[in-house]
Amino acid sequence: MRLPRAQADPNPAASMALLDEVLDPPLGPGYHSAARSRQDAGLPASSGTRTWLMFGTTVVLGAVLTMAATTLRAPDPAEAAGRAQLIDRIEATEIRGDEQSQLVDALRADVRELEQQALVAESGGSGDQIAGAALMAGAVAVVGPGVEVTLRDAEQPADSAPGEDVEPERITSRDLQLVVNGLWRSGAEAISVNGHRLTSTSAIRFAGEAIIVDFRGLTPPYTILAIGPPDELAGELTSGPTGAYLDEIARQFDLPSDVVTADEITVAAGSRLTTRVGTVATGEAPPAPTPGVLPSRRPVGEEPR
Repeated sequence: MRLPRAQADPNPAASMALLDEVLDPPLGPGYHSAARSRQDAGLPASSGTRTWLMFGTTVVLGAVLTMAATTLRAPDPAEAAGRAQLIDRIEATEIRGDEQSQLVDALRADVRELEQQALVAESGGSGDQIAGAALMAGAVAVVGPGVEVTLRDAEQPADSAPGEDVEPERITSRDLQLVVNGLWRSGAEAISVNGHRLTSTSAIRFAGEAIIVDFRGLTPPYTILAIGPPDELAGELTSGPTGAYLDEIARQFDLPSDVVTADEITVAAGSRLTTRVGTVATGEAPPAPTPGVLPSRRPVGEEPR
């Protein structure tokens, strides 16, 4: 019985030829034919002219791009001079605006003094009526016992992840409205919010993310000064309805508040007082109001949170 003849092992190099051509392809047939034709004609396989031409083109393009970048980054003297002039004009305008504001305040003070002198002279030297009207309108500063309330926005959460944009809770206009109305209800005679005196025409509003009082923006923390019976005002802010509301927003939204009583608080005069309607008084003059007692205030309109 004859055994089958063993087959010889194939050449490994031959089996890798296809992979070599895929990974390292030879020169294209067109280039190979062109090189062969040049060699048959007695010329070198390739011309070095194209290499030098490519090198020269690259150098020229690099130089042009470098010059363009240098020219664009160089400062323009005319533009710099125009910017400097604009900055100077803005600063000069701001200085002039501050000077005009101071002049307006001084003229308003002179006008108030002249008006008071004229009215006192016409009323036979008695200024009780004028003083009472100024007190009711919020045209004069008031000093007396009262309370100071401070409301603050919530702080950034300490357990927030790095880069996480977590917007903390903020005091809204409705919060200030509730506190102010609670103070009026408890017998407050004069109230100011961050130095702005509240009068019968004042408004607390919410514009975007800012709280405005009489069209002036406020920044936290919000300090409310109220002149009146300290015990009644403090009781309203701690154990009354307003105090319950402050405790609730502190518990749910982490919005802290502080209440401090004081024997002497100064509430500045209103800065946006205007006369809308004026008539000549006829007949008997109305009775002069009692100094230190203000009429009841209308509640400030509330807005939803």
